[in-house]
Amino acid sequence: MKSIKHLLILATLIIVGIIVSITSCDVIEEPYTKDGNGGQILDTNRPNILLEEFTGHKCVWCPNGSKIAKTLEKQYPGKVFIVAIHCGEMAKPESGEEYNYDFRTAEGTELDNFYKVNIDGLPRGMINRTLYNNRQTMGASNWGNAITSFWNNNKTRQVDIELSALYNANTKTITGNVKLNYLVAQSKQNRLSVWILEDNIINWQASIEAPNGIPDYQHNDVLRYSFNGTWGENVGTTTIPSDFVFEKNYSLQISDRDWNPNNLRLIAFVYDDDNGVKQVMDTKIKIKE
Repeated sequence: MKSIKHLLILATLIIVGIIVSITSCDVIEEPYTKDGNGGQILDTNRPNILLEEFTGHKCVWCPNGSKIAKTLEKQYPGKVFIVAIHCGEMAKPESGEEYNYDFRTAEGTELDNFYKVNIDGLPRGMINRTLYNNRQTMGASNWGNAITSFWNNNKTRQVDIELSALYNANTKTITGNVKLNYLVAQSKQNRLSVWILEDNIINWQASIEAPNGIPDYQHNDVLRYSFNGTWGENVGTTTIPSDFVFEKNYSLQISDRDWNPNNLRLIAFVYDDDNGVKQVMDTKIKIKE
């Protein structure tokens, strides 16, 4: 009888040990987090990633580029931020009923010219304005590898961005606040760009999968406006201490624009010319009736 009891006790201990070992695998300590679907575990201490997607409504391959961008956004939840920049010949509006909308901005055109995006055709993209395979702009098939490379080689964010934005329906004015909290000292001139994006713009889009085009294509992440020009504004001086704080308010009256306030976002990113984007963040523009 004693031997049987011993065996039962031993078996119980083994089972308990198995249960403990299995459940302990599900314990994830900071700074890690799940994506909400049990998928990829992301390190929240790493900097976010800006994907500048150069596109055009007459570009037949660009819808595939947008799909790739959205897939990457899902693979890195809360870490990849897309800006769709319509530029070049493929973004020029036409005089007929199709493709007559102008998605372009002066800032997008200047970025296109500076980085020579359209020389290689659309869609093209930049990942935090850093080099991948010695190229700053690249085709959509390389975006995933470039993001993986950046993610693996940049494990500590250098600055935090706090954002808030409000649309006043009575005055038709957008107001925003951006606050930067530096965590790592800087020795290069940092610059801050603050843009307005719009989602859910229904309009024409050419597509290799639709010979006659798509009249009701949903355009998302569209660059609409920059509060501080193509290249942003200086943050502090060329030497920034690790506890430096920068804060600024922005305002824009939009009564003469055809934007839908319900679909607008504010996006801000910090960069320097040598090392690219250090951090990016966005926020929904809330409506105040």
